[in-house]
Amino acid sequence: MIERLKKSSGARYFAASLVALGADYVLTLALYHLFPLSLSVAAGISFFAVGIAFYFVHEFWTFREEASAFSTRRMAANFGVLCLAGAVRVALIALLEHFRPPAGIWVSVYFAIGVAGSFTTNYLMNRYVVFRR
Repeated sequence: MIERLKKSSGARYFAASLVALGADYVLTLALYHLFPLSLSVAAGISFFAVGIAFYFVHEFWTFREEASAFSTRRMAANFGVLCLAGAVRVALIALLEHFRPPAGIWVSVYFAIGVAGSFTTNYLMNRYVVFRR
């Protein structure tokens, strides 16, 4: 497993994403249950907070190369990707909330659907646009 992480940016992206997803889920639920926020707003806030932090993980581990260094251009591009992927997540969850308010297990189901949309958008844009060298 360690060798695979060393060789494959896809495997590293998946591992980093699992950690980010856990943090994102916990923060989303905390915001949703502790503050008077809709699930879509809580998920959006959490997505951006975790996403900004994980730019550094992606820069220095996930898509690392020998010449990796902080890049204002990549950070700005990553923020653009976050905006696009975050919009996908918020839109999907808001659409679901429009048809049925989340309660019980539906909170996690809606979150998972939003994650699927934002994860796909985020990976494709980061892999082929932001961290393309």
